[in-house]
Formats: sequence, structure tokens, C-alpha cells
Amino acid sequence: MPYGLVSSPVVGYDLVRHPHGPRVALVLRYAVGAGAQHVRALAGAWAASGGLAGDAAVLARHHAERTPGEDAAALARVALQAGDAGAARSLLVAAPVGGLADVLALVRDRVVPQCWARPTLLHAPGDGADVLDDDERDAAAEAVAAALVRAWTGAPPPAGGDPFRTAAASAPARPAPLGAAAPRVREALARLASATPAQVDRLRRDGLLAAGGAPVPGSWARAVHEVSAALESSGRTEAAACVQLEAVGAARLSGLDAPAAAAGAWQVVSGALHALCAEGGDAGASARSLLEPWERALGGAPAPGPAPTPGPAPGSVPRPRGPARRGPGA
Repeated sequence: MPYGLVSSPVVGYDLVRHPHGPRVALVLRYAVGAGAQHVRALAGAWAASGGLAGDAAVLARHHAERTPGEDAAALARVALQAGDAGAARSLLVAAPVGGLADVLALVRDRVVPQCWARPTLLHAPGDGADVLDDDERDAAAEAVAAALVRAWTGAPPPAGGDPFRTAAASAPARPAPLGAAAPRVREALARLASATPAQVDRLRRDGLLAAGGAPVPGSWARAVHEVSAALESSGRTEAAACVQLEAVGAARLSGLDAPAAAAGAWQVVSGALHALCAEGGDAGASARSLLEPWERALGGAPAPGPAPTPGPAPGSVPRPRGPARRGPGA
């Protein structure tokens, strides 16, 4: 299943369980939220490097040849045949929905044509997204692709300098424009990143329940679909995707581990953030149902407050505040 901007919670679901997920999410978030100045900074840095990181292209081709989740699915079938249903379930919940090839396709097929080829709410008036030429977009996409491959594989920056970091330093990422919803969204991300061990335990518990549907009336998938439709109709799809990607780093800082995220905790986090992004729209009861398990786990609905920065500096990797249980993909 290919990734999409509308289905950004699915992208976050994979990245929150990936060992280098926060680093990948930072690169993607910058790309999704890029205006003309960011695209031009990326293109300029890539040109100045002489198309550096050719080794990244080789890595990309290698990873693109593999279908994510195939190994885990095959092992799960073996476990089921051996009568070990618990092992089979563990393998399947840890299996990714997509992989590196899908992340690269997301940039090529969604970000470049949707976010870089026309103005959106992410672009300030006069930002010039509609006058970017194809060469600028192509060079910027190469810089992002190389950065994503390095982030996904955990590779160090190229010895000659990293075009992505150069661009991000000269044109820092901007907060996602969410209008009146912005303070509550930013406060929710800050609350997640600074969650206490007791709050993380409640998130694990409610996440396990959410996976079975208990605390969320009706279908979680249906509720998220309805909220996503409300976001799309209000032109906030790209902004909400930025928030989902920022949540990957915030979840890692909280100490939330991969097994809990796979078992339903990410559903609680991503659903609540999507609902908050849709504030003021027509999501209604669906948004409220997605906020209920969040409120139980982290102590009530976020109150308006100052907006923190979008996240750590591009290229940095958030570290957990304390010991966290590790699991597949953690």
C-alpha cells in the first residue's frame, strides 16, 4: 500500500516503530512543509554539492528491490503452522505497512506535485510555489531523497557536507499553519514529548484497548477517515501531515516503545492529533471519539498555550528521556 499525505497516520505508524524513525520524520516533515524558499534552498545546496551522496542512490535501489513486511509475514505463517499464535501476532504487528521505497515514492508522487507545484495553506502569500521551475523541484527532490536514504539506514552525513542540513539551516522549517487549532496542537505535542512514565503507561494501556476498539466508539479507522476527509475539505491535509511527522519524534522522547505503538498506542496519539488539527471543521463526533482515550491517558484535553518549535534540528535524532522497553523496530 503506497503512502499518501491523507494517510499520514499510517506513515507515522511505521516511522514510530523504525529505529531511525524520528530522523526520517524530520526530513519528511521539512519536505512536506516546504515553501518556495525551502525548495530553492534545497536545490541550491544540492547543486553546490555537485550531486553529492551518489552512494545514497545505490542504497535506495537496493532497498527498493525489497517488499517491506514480506519477511515478517513469512515468519508469521511459519509460527502459525508451528502452533505459536503469540509469536505470529508479534511478528505481524511489528511488520511495516511500507518501506523506504514507499517513502521515496511519497516525495516523488505526492510531495513534489502536491506541495511544491502549487500554493497551499503551507505557503505564505507571495511565496512563489506556483513559479518554481522543474529544475529547482527536481534538484530539491534529489536532496530530500538522499537525506531520506541516509536517515532510513542510519548512515552518517557525507564527508563533504550534507546538502539537506545546509538547506535546513539557511531556511528553517516553519510551524504548520493550523489557524485557531495551532495552540492546542502544539501543546499536545509538547505534552506527549514530556509525558511522565505514569502517563506513558496509561497510553500503553489505553492503546491496547484502542486496538480492540473498547475506548473508541465504533471503528477507529472510520473515525480517522472522517476526520481526514474534514481536513482535506478544509485544505489542512499537508499541515496535519506535518503534525503527524512531528509526533514521531515526540513519541520517541516520551519513551513510548515499538510494541506498544504497534499494539494501539500510536492509534491514540495519531487519532487525537488528527482530531485537534480538524478543530473547527465538520468532523464532529468522530473527532471527539478520537480525543477520549488521549484525555484519559495524558490528563485531559490540551488547553491553549504557547506554540513550541516544530521539532529538533533537521538531522538530529531525539533520544528517550529515560529507559524505555525496546522491541521490534525500536
